[in-house]
Amino acid sequence: MDREAACELITWKEQATSGRVYTRCRIVEEPSDLPEGPYTLSFAGHAIPTRKFDGCWMLSFLPPGIDLGQAA
Repeated sequence: MDREAACELITWKEQATSGRVYTRCRIVEEPSDLPEGPYTLSFAGHAIPTRKFDGCWMLSFLPPGIDLGQAA
């Protein structure tokens, strides 16, 4: 099924034990009728794979080249 839906993306930084900093994200405020399965999160010219499983969105890592200030 091809469908587009608006949602909100919450992002935050996490630091690995190696010292590398990652940007993580979580989807919120999505339509409640979206079925479980794989999805592609698209914004600012980027496409990030994610999945809805057991009613929850899986946390995703954002690629390092994404400028969150411009993507908002």
